[in-house]
Amino acid sequence: MKIKIALLLLVCSVVVNAQIKVKGKVLDEQHQPLPFVNVIMQGTANGTVTNDDGSFVLSSSKTKGKIEISFLGFQTQVIKVDSNSPFLTITLREEANQLEEVVIVSRPKKRLKKKENPAYKILKEIWKRKKKNGLKLVNAYQFKKHVSTEIGLNNIDTTFLKKMYKKDFDKAIGEVKSDENHGENFYIPLYLNETVFKVYGNNKLDKVREDIEAEKSKGVFEQGFIFNRMSNAFQDINIYQNNIPLLQKSFVSPISTTGFETYDYVLHDSTTVNNRKLYNIYFFPRRNGDLAFEGNFWVADKIFSLTKIKMKVHKDINLNFVRGLAFEKEFSIKSDSVYLPKKNVYEGDFTFLDKNEASKGLTIRKAFTYTKYDFDHPYAEDFYSKKVEKYSPFQFAKSAKYWKDNSPTEQNQLTYKLIDEVKTKKKIRRLTGLINTLASGYVTVSPTLQFGPFWTFFAQNEIEGLRFKAGFRTFRTTHDRLRFIGHLAYGTKDQKFKYGLEARYLLSYKPRIAASVAHINDIEQLGSSLFNTTQLLGNSFGTSALFSRGDNFFLSKINKTAVSFDLRVKKNLHVGIAATHNKIRSAAPDKFSVDYSLDGINNISQVRDVTTDLFMTYTPGRFVYGLGVEQRFGRNLFPTFVLNYRRGHKFLGSDFEYDKIQFMYSHPMRLGKLGILDATLEAGKTFGAVPITLLSPLPANQTFSLVKNTFALMNYYDFVTDTYLAGHFEHHFNGLIMNKIPLINRLKLRSLLTFRTAYGTISQENININRSTIQYNAPNNRLYYEYGVGIENIGYGNLRFLRIDAIWRSDYTRVNTAIPASPKFAIRIAIRPGL
Repeated sequence: MKIKIALLLLVCSVVVNAQIKVKGKVLDEQHQPLPFVNVIMQGTANGTVTNDDGSFVLSSSKTKGKIEISFLGFQTQVIKVDSNSPFLTITLREEANQLEEVVIVSRPKKRLKKKENPAYKILKEIWKRKKKNGLKLVNAYQFKKHVSTEIGLNNIDTTFLKKMYKKDFDKAIGEVKSDENHGENFYIPLYLNETVFKVYGNNKLDKVREDIEAEKSKGVFEQGFIFNRMSNAFQDINIYQNNIPLLQKSFVSPISTTGFETYDYVLHDSTTVNNRKLYNIYFFPRRNGDLAFEGNFWVADKIFSLTKIKMKVHKDINLNFVRGLAFEKEFSIKSDSVYLPKKNVYEGDFTFLDKNEASKGLTIRKAFTYTKYDFDHPYAEDFYSKKVEKYSPFQFAKSAKYWKDNSPTEQNQLTYKLIDEVKTKKKIRRLTGLINTLASGYVTVSPTLQFGPFWTFFAQNEIEGLRFKAGFRTFRTTHDRLRFIGHLAYGTKDQKFKYGLEARYLLSYKPRIAASVAHINDIEQLGSSLFNTTQLLGNSFGTSALFSRGDNFFLSKINKTAVSFDLRVKKNLHVGIAATHNKIRSAAPDKFSVDYSLDGINNISQVRDVTTDLFMTYTPGRFVYGLGVEQRFGRNLFPTFVLNYRRGHKFLGSDFEYDKIQFMYSHPMRLGKLGILDATLEAGKTFGAVPITLLSPLPANQTFSLVKNTFALMNYYDFVTDTYLAGHFEHHFNGLIMNKIPLINRLKLRSLLTFRTAYGTISQENININRSTIQYNAPNNRLYYEYGVGIENIGYGNLRFLRIDAIWRSDYTRVNTAIPASPKFAIRIAIRPGL
């Protein structure tokens, strides 16, 4: 018996010793690890998949054999192994023949009905699963995301390079990048930013946390926010959404449930990769000018998940400055049912004057790489609410070794080196300086000083005559903690100097606390805005317009000193306090009086106002860039909520103790392919008796240009209120209508509708103290409203800045007969640069 047991143990020992245990790592051609790769021992049921760093361990009872390494989109490899096999490093090559084969598929000549189109059945299956796909199929997940944003000049010819490099041209020609999109020309990088994120998600809790782990950037001549603004041109897009927000527009997704209204689809072919059948579907916009894409995507059979999509906009799309937009998204497979984001590349080609292929342009390229997926470590609910946020400029700086180990490509290091070289070239500095001036309005005159904005240099009004204004600001970098802003103005008619000066300082990064102090002695148009802005230096359009209708003597002289503090409570939520001492009197007493009387006998011509303000601003979803005292906001569409409470004090010569509360809600809303509705609601009430300068006149606009949230067919002080409710609505169709009209669609015009209305009252106690030349009138019996239609995007080439509106107004009873009647109909224009 003992002998039998000994023999059995010996046999088992031999079998165990004869097993193969293969260890290895699978990489792609960029030497990046490939997770979820299938590794199987041929001829057996033994198999495994690689983990997040591409590693695997496979055991078999065989003494030798062949392992098969396969992954969707890559060529399958077969490798011989035995018990003596070393650690394997396996590089998979992309399956170029199957998914990257160059084919030309044209728009179908005959448009099939939706249900007759072979692509419809596949799209219908995608729609069924679109809310439950990819990462949505797992309970919890985490991964690392690397985002690189590169901006550079494209289509650069050798003539430009010779002028730029001069005697170093021969050396530079071997270092400058070739421009793959523009023939034999070259590409010069101007800016590169890399950011590494750690992302944690929990689908059961419906929560996502995204922390910055590292950040690095370098740019040419950064004396403005232009690179920061451009970096936000592309955010990660969700292809499964019906409408994709992009460049402040709403594009119809090619896999939208309403896609057949916008696209023509062609089921081109199908192929099999790693035992998975893939369908290849091409899509084309029905009208070339529509906000849509053309391209193709691959979708996996049975689970109907996208494995790859490539798309671009048509060259005739109704977008300004855009010569090209291209998007590519790839997905990797975790199992038979879960496709995960692998890589996204978004690229835009922008030009200034026209879209000619010979013109130089600006490339913005954003690449997303996803690695190190983990699905086995869910966290407690409070973990997902704690986020590591950026609050100082170099908070996430890392060593050179970190970036060498974590950058997806070595090309980025070469780009940084090239940026260092080109930033010393005068031609590049002049060019980037011009770009910054056109974007900000400021001209750089020294490394720390800028003059502008240049569009406020000249203006005209009845009080000052021709007004000259020189503005300036200190500016070293976007991270400045201290900034001075000011202006000096002079009128040829009154022959007086006016001025304003403000100092802003960032007291603390965390919590973010900013302080400002300002003094202004100038002329302002008080009846041009309802809301008490927290901006200390006024910027009234009433004194910055060059042409206006009628005579406007309703200007006020302002002598104001103010101080404010702003606290960031959390992302996009700010609260603050401000204190102001203000002396206000008429700028033309013989034409316009702001007098009041407290005793019914003596008239007082100058108003002293001492106030404190408590304010709150909430802008969910807003992109913010710049970590210094001055921040800028991305041009994405977000709601804005502002609440302001003002208390007037009988202090330092002030005669008025009053309370004023104001609320404003503004929200440009995407309505799918119908366009964008820009809506603003304002409400406010003043408690206590105050003179006309402290009340709330409805905002009139006597210029010939359009000004947001004002009434174009109303005169200043036509309506004066202490309680008001106003609404302003503009609907921009973004070419939805004009693109469908033959011949007209070639002009790339866009239509819009407007409606503005207001209601208000004025109390008897405010009427009683009024001794001004204005007889109070409020729209309390019926609403005042204006409505109109407009055409925008008027111009030639990319220069389509002009907008023209036809506006009508409602009737109202005039009580100030000394003021000329406002027109019932008018044509107004605006200069609105945009895409």
